[in-house]
Amino acid sequence: METYPIASLQDRYNLSSKQSVYDRIKALLIEPVARGKISSEQLDKLDKLNQHLKSGGTLADFESSHTEIFQIEAIEPATTTATNQDRENFLELIEAIARHIGATRDPLQHYAALEQAIASGWILSTAEVRALIGVKPSGERFKRGAFAFIRTDKVGNQAGWKVEKI
Repeated sequence: METYPIASLQDRYNLSSKQSVYDRIKALLIEPVARGKISSEQLDKLDKLNQHLKSGGTLADFESSHTEIFQIEAIEPATTTATNQDRENFLELIEAIARHIGATRDPLQHYAALEQAIASGWILSTAEVRALIGVKPSGERFKRGAFAFIRTDKVGNQAGWKVEKI
């Protein structure tokens, strides 16, 4: 299998930061096949996304306009060993399902979760805040939209964040 270094993608797509590359990889649910490397199939997906974004599209409408259909074949008895191609096809199917589920979720769902955190007085970890708002909070007080995140004690090995409505 031919692999491509992730480090070369910033130049390939003329992006201003490495984070932009990783945001695209994350959005497409791509797992590197080796440390810092992606497969030619994964590169093809990123190329299609880049073309879509250049033509004025967004990540959200790319996912819905490039849904892949996979044919599921009957599974042989347990004595048959799955090939690497079978495993790759299965993983691609799982990725397509995950993209579809992610594209159909309620876009306001994170607001309800933030309201619940405020009402319950929960302290959220940095990872939880990032999952809800899409960015990692920083500093002692971080503002995003109608919410403020105030740094508190630790939650595990991460900073804890109390949520307030502005």
